[in-house]
Amino acid sequence: MLRSMRLVVAANLVGVPAVADPTGIAKGLPQSVQILGPMFREDLCLDAAEVIEREAGALTPIDPKMYT
Repeated sequence: MLRSMRLVVAANLVGVPAVADPTGIAKGLPQSVQILGPMFREDLCLDAAEVIEREAGALTPIDPKMYT
């Protein structure tokens, strides 16, 4: 788990704004994109996430029972 989260945690450690946005499912696994922005520009991250969500469409929640 730590290895898979290393890029997400790095953004938090340096204090830059970031958004993790789900983009779909590939081979049964969830896919996402992480958007990093310059300091104090959360607005840019949120604007980019809005465009991605609009293009990706509505995603349904993943059923955790599928992976047990």
